[in-house]
Amino acid sequence: VVVVQNALVLELKKALRRHIQLRQARQGGVQHLSWKYIWRTYHLTYAGEKLADDRKKLREYGIRNRDEVSFIKKLRK
Repeated sequence: VVVVQNALVLELKKALRRHIQLRQARQGGVQHLSWKYIWRTYHLTYAGEKLADDRKKLREYGIRNRDEVSFIKKLRK
């Protein structure tokens, strides 16, 4: 997924959403995913740190070119 150098976490989430929707459309998979459910159920993480604040820049988390972020399941409260 490609985002600009000084992108916010929210912009990364939107880019991930676009990428996954395009990939699903190409492969003929599920046409609709509930992103509200996904963001409520999973955290985006980088190097063990949750990307919790949508208004923080990716650079503040130390994310650079070719770094990988992943989804982890949220724990119940």
